[in-house]
Amino acid sequence: MMVECFVAYDGQPLKGKVALVTGGSRGIGAAITRKLAAWGCSVCVNFVEREQPARAIAKELESKGVTVSLHRADISVPEDIEQMMEDIRARYGDLHILVHNAAATKFSLLEDATLKHWQWVQDTNSRSTWLLAKHALPLMRDRPGARYIPITNSSSTKIIAKAGLFAVAKAGMEALTKYLSFELAPYGIVVNCVRPGLVRTGVFRVRPEFSMGVKRELAITPWRGNRTTTAQDAADVVAILCLDEAAWIAGQIITVDGGFHLWGMRRGGSEPSPE
Repeated sequence: MMVECFVAYDGQPLKGKVALVTGGSRGIGAAITRKLAAWGCSVCVNFVEREQPARAIAKELESKGVTVSLHRADISVPEDIEQMMEDIRARYGDLHILVHNAAATKFSLLEDATLKHWQWVQDTNSRSTWLLAKHALPLMRDRPGARYIPITNSSSTKIIAKAGLFAVAKAGMEALTKYLSFELAPYGIVVNCVRPGLVRTGVFRVRPEFSMGVKRELAITPWRGNRTTTAQDAADVVAILCLDEAAWIAGQIITVDGGFHLWGMRRGGSEPSPE
């Protein structure tokens, strides 16, 4: 028997699906929001304090005929997560794609960190990964093409100055990805984690040394065009993971950095890069 392997898309392979992107109005989150919208999703954009960028991306996408809703919620607060899911349920009834991109940390030496710093970083990154899955489950279970995709970074795999709190929280996110991929599989929800390389985002304003990481990458990259990772690179991989053809990829931590993690210790990149 011949198996049909060719699938023709009309340019919107995710049409009809509802996607929530936490931290979806800026940086990598904005790129993911735009990509999922371009591929046909109705998008729920989560933000906390900066309302103007959220309204701007909503206006931009609505002008292109995309259905957009804005959801102010602090993901370090359990009640905010519950209310956001209730708002999505009331408006859409379903949720097919959940991308947990929002993140925050306190850059500090571990000896200087406080219990308050530790708990806040854990709550914002690791605990929220669990709570988002828990409270989204009623909206996502048995929905076609259901995907949960947390966004991590390489702080859990490299030593980055003053990023110990972040590293522990992101390591928790990555471990949760593996356990959730197993526990949510019976409900038809596929879980994977995406780890982008060093992307020029707002964090460069508080960590100017990250620019040195970009210079190190550019110094040793074999790629034509001498480029580093972009927010669009991360968004493209997130979207690909939402395709039906990617349904058998599960429980993975997928690095999107053009291979830099493989050659980052070569001459010209002898120091760990802070992506």
